Amino acid sequence: MKKIVTIILVSSFGLSSISQTKEDKNKAYEIAIKAIKVMDQGKLDESIKMLEKSKKLDYKNYNYPYEIGYAYYLKKEYKSAIKILKEVIKFKDNNDQCFTLLGNIYDIDNQPKKAIKIYEQGLDKFPKSGRLYFELGNVQEVLKKYENALDSWEKGISVLPSYPSNYHTASIYYCKYSTEKIWGILYGELFINIERGSKKTEEISKLLFDTYKSSIHIKSKTESEVHFSKTTQIGFSKNEKKIRFPFSLPYELTMALAVTSVMEEKEIGIKSLNIIRTSFINNWFENKRNVNYPNILFDWHKKLIDLDYFEAYNYWLFMKGNEKEFNKWSEENKDKFDTFIEWFSPNPLIIDEQNNFQRLQYQ
Repeated sequence: MKKIVTIILVSSFGLSSISQTKEDKNKAYEIAIKAIKVMDQGKLDESIKMLEKSKKLDYKNYNYPYEIGYAYYLKKEYKSAIKILKEVIKFKDNNDQCFTLLGNIYDIDNQPKKAIKIYEQGLDKFPKSGRLYFELGNVQEVLKKYENALDSWEKGISVLPSYPSNYHTASIYYCKYSTEKIWGILYGELFINIERGSKKTEEISKLLFDTYKSSIHIKSKTESEVHFSKTTQIGFSKNEKKIRFPFSLPYELTMALAVTSVMEEKEIGIKSLNIIRTSFINNWFENKRNVNYPNILFDWHKKLIDLDYFEAYNYWLFMKGNEKEFNKWSEENKDKFDTFIEWFSPNPLIIDEQNNFQRLQYQ
């Protein structure tokens, strides 16, 4: 958290100082930059003294008291941090990070209800803060309000689709603690595409592999089952005068059909998942299910198939589920994998306000 906050504030200081012409404001900024460096060295008391000077020189700037509050947080002097951050959130020109830090400190200080109140207060001011919805969900989960927590994470996905952490927690919830694993694998794959190369990415890579493996059952060469969802509710619209099938129904039917392509396999691995997922997408688009059930992830898969990158992508996606199988394949297909990575790096799946996915879009 420390490094993230420091980067945000240095940028903020830099932007605000451009428009400041008074000598005291410029001096406040210069002192604060030095104070942050001192803070990074662990000299917290010295940093606080310097920031107090900045605060006096430019008392209308929320960044300086915010940093003081953050320094107290690092010192684990939570009461002092809370006192000053309660003033910071009153500033007209602040950001969602101010509410996040204060809420986090309340949570650490065993005051979860106050933390929730601060997050909600922050959301009143910053309704599109994915970060605040994420933190709100985390505290609700600790309080065992699991449905509320999931609602918060999915709301965070809705308001800020590019923010990864809400996908991460929602994926874990659906894959591990719900019968509706279908949403977990979709959210998890989106998370991996947004946040590449982190420890959490490795965690979700294995989670996706394990979830697919536990949801696909090949009983014999002629019999198999898939269990990604138990939702069977069928809706009917009087206005449209037609029956609306839940997304999970065509998904499971198409997936069951796709599994028949690997009935000879003794065990589900990355190779068989690639065959299944390729067959699934081909069938999904051939039957024009993409028209009634638009999905940016399936559109992405179709693009990768057309570019002949889908196999390499699947090995990349599931690599932590079976590292031995991935290593063997990548060694034998080095050119193919390198070509994919070279293309993939500058051509990611775009997830933003115009191009996104959330469970509720099918309701």
